[in-house]
Amino acid sequence: MQLYSREINFDAIINFRDLGGYHAKGNRTVAWRQLFRSGSLHSMTEHDLTRLKEEIKLTSVINLRSDKGPRTLKEASLLNDAGIRYLGVPFTSYSEEELHHDFSNMGEAYLFRIKHKEYGKRIVDALKIVAEPENHPLLFHCGVGKDRSGVTAAFILSVLGVADEDIITDYTMSAPYMESLLPHLMSDPETPEYIKKLQAYTWEATSESMAWFLSSIRREFGSAREYLQMHGAEISLFNRLEKALLT
Repeated sequence: MQLYSREINFDAIINFRDLGGYHAKGNRTVAWRQLFRSGSLHSMTEHDLTRLKEEIKLTSVINLRSDKGPRTLKEASLLNDAGIRYLGVPFTSYSEEELHHDFSNMGEAYLFRIKHKEYGKRIVDALKIVAEPENHPLLFHCGVGKDRSGVTAAFILSVLGVADEDIITDYTMSAPYMESLLPHLMSDPETPEYIKKLQAYTWEATSESMAWFLSSIRREFGSAREYLQMHGAEISLFNRLEKALLT
């Protein structure tokens, strides 16, 4: 039985949802209202911020973006003033090298990214923060809440033993937001030209992309846990994630 609404609508925060409620290993369940994912927060209204603090009771936010521009500074200031811990774990996105590849779906792009050692270390760094109960309830986010957040969610849920079909379902929930966001991005004069020229699949959140990515992790690394161990994770991290997030 679903205890809460998974998707939570805000005035100016897109793609916000709860990662709780999924069946996990050992006949356990991912805890509701402890872990969330979303798009960026810099445009949030005062009402949004009040809801994050009083309704969601947010303790910590992990920003997965690599930029340190005025939008990030505004976001950090708003959250810090509200007493919400703001942490940066910057993942690279759209590197010059990646832009010259012709992938057929985002799953291929995600695999390309996680093969870089520094990217893997960032995933581990983020999971270390998620594993600490004093940081909960916790939100992690990127720009639109699809790619860096999607990869992070996939690793967390995989470590917890959530089935691929549920991880895929969670990923595809970003699709409607992308469809509504794309026209605004393309018409916004502040959107960089290279972003406007990205391949069409870049803006999709398909089940095929996440299914391909999850199967590729097993094919290339054995499992999500083995990948993380290759990039500095200790087994105790997995135990802490289970203890913090499973009921």
